Amino acid sequence: MPQLNGNTCEIDELPDGVTVTIKVTTNSRHTQRITVTRNDEVLCVFAGSGERNAMTGQSTIVANSRAKLQVKFEYQTDINAEWLKSRQLKSGGPYTIGSYNLLVIVAENGDDSDYNDSVLELSWSTPL
Repeated sequence: MPQLNGNTCEIDELPDGVTVTIKVTTNSRHTQRITVTRNDEVLCVFAGSGERNAMTGQSTIVANSRAKLQVKFEYQTDINAEWLKSRQLKSGGPYTIGSYNLLVIVAENGDDSDYNDSVLELSWSTPL
């Protein structure tokens, strides 16, 4: 399971060498930002806003079992405002269906408690 701490998450259970697809959506009028790093190297940054699972981005990385992924969730209440920490994170998974694996982390800003302001999905396939 990912380790949740405030507005950050550490993920260390990804199998070495697999290609991981990272997909991010938002369900908030406030701009959301998710930063994915490994060993202090920024791998990808997603930012966007919108309702009904508005797509903010997709990327792929190759997992490294010797290095944890760190994911930081933030939001902005106005275009020129400072970035604020998402109030709380929740996670589900990883779920395995055959060779398909899915891990989901959701963030809540604190304005409506629906836990979908930012949604991060990591998916990968493993040999059977």
